[in-house]
Amino acid sequence: MQKTLIDTGKPGKLLLAVGTAVFALLLFFFNGYSVKAADGLELYTESSGINTKAGESLSFSLYATNSAQQESDVTLSIESIPDGFTGFFKRGSYEVSRVHVSRGSGDSIATFQVTVPREAQEGTHTIVLKAVSDSGQEDRLSIDLNVSELESGESNFTVEYPEQEGVSGTAFSYTTTIANNTLTDQTYNFSYDAPAGWQVAFKSSSDSTQVSSIDIESGSSSGITITVTPSEKVEAGEYEIKCSATSAKESMETTLKVKILGTYDLELTTTDGRLSLDANANRESTVTLRITNSGNIDLENVSLSATAPEDWDVSFEESSIDLLEAGASKDVKAYITPSKNALTGDYITYITAGTSDQSAVAQFRITVKTQTAWGIVAILIIVAVLAGLWYVVKKYGRR
Repeated sequence: MQKTLIDTGKPGKLLLAVGTAVFALLLFFFNGYSVKAADGLELYTESSGINTKAGESLSFSLYATNSAQQESDVTLSIESIPDGFTGFFKRGSYEVSRVHVSRGSGDSIATFQVTVPREAQEGTHTIVLKAVSDSGQEDRLSIDLNVSELESGESNFTVEYPEQEGVSGTAFSYTTTIANNTLTDQTYNFSYDAPAGWQVAFKSSSDSTQVSSIDIESGSSSGITITVTPSEKVEAGEYEIKCSATSAKESMETTLKVKILGTYDLELTTTDGRLSLDANANRESTVTLRITNSGNIDLENVSLSATAPEDWDVSFEESSIDLLEAGASKDVKAYITPSKNALTGDYITYITAGTSDQSAVAQFRITVKTQTAWGIVAILIIVAVLAGLWYVVKKYGRR
């Protein structure tokens, strides 16, 4: 009989084979099943690294993930904070130390408010916050404050077209933009420095509401329309208006420029200054007008027109003046003919002299009178009627 012999001299190979088989079984087992993680609490914030300046106050919204099977109350504390820094937990308008965390993730549980001391040195300062649930679960959150002397960016106050020109009486409109490039929301107050008698108004570009200040969020910008109205008797020349936007952190200034080309002013009267005359129905009367350019800009194409009672006729020696130089006057005759049916009385006629930029109006009172010849005829008729009556009475009155 032949016996099978085991090589007991090779125990290492046997152990290796057994170990390999056990490992294969474990790999098969865990490949089909997942290992369940232990229940836990996670504390986090959206931005755990912030650039700031000495003296700033910052707020961090805190969130919690609760993977426990039940809701829990959580105690919040500051585990460590740099010397001189102060901080507290806040929910709504109250300072808190314990908050309720529901089951699940993403709950906003509190706000951490921290103030950087004015004497804080430049560099990174770390604050460690701790959260502990009633069931003993805990987590820590590190917040890094990078203190620097410089903001992330300086705000700016820009204007689209800073230089404009026109005549006196014109309101100039400037479109400007304020960009808040700081790390915090800002309120900007407006002020200006303009020549005496000038008016400056700031209006929101969104709704044209006149404002004295505006709130702009961090990283946002807002449009402002600035309206500049010169004084009535401003002389020709160039003028500057300095406009400022000032917040608690900074003061910005922009300069607006206005070039006044001159002043339009036109006067209309008569050579003797009288604005009344007598006239007869259906008979032409003449009045001499005096048109004066009392501004400092030459006027071109000064036209004459009239508004008179119905069926009246008004014409001019010249209906248009090609050029009326600054300071010059021009006399023009006007011919006024009342209607043939005009009754005795006073009438108003308006005469206008003007260009596309300026005009002047004179109001004339015209008194219409009955002609003398017709008056004599009327008297003769009355006398004849009376004489006829006298004759009839005398002849037949005795019978």
